[in-house]
Amino acid sequence: MNAQTHPDWCARRVCTAYLPGADEYHRSEPLVVKTDDPAINLFISKIADPDGSHEHIELSMLQLSDGQPWHLTEPLAGRELLLPSAAADAACRALAELVDA
Repeated sequence: MNAQTHPDWCARRVCTAYLPGADEYHRSEPLVVKTDDPAINLFISKIADPDGSHEHIELSMLQLSDGQPWHLTEPLAGRELLLPSAAADAACRALAELVDA
């Protein structure tokens, strides 16, 4: 992938792939899952390295302050879960089976 090009799914307003000093990832808009605590939500997004390789699904529990961008917020407990795309597909199928059961 050439400099300043983006995968089709990359949301430009939250992309940090070409920002020096940032985490340098293409990222999608998140799917936000509400929790029992209105201040804390689960954010699920797709990320990839600047060259478009190493696609992962990122899951992060975030507590946002007013006006704070989700993609620049540290996850609670300092941890997020990164699943390679192939593993994420399997996890989605397993969850779908649980929901349908």
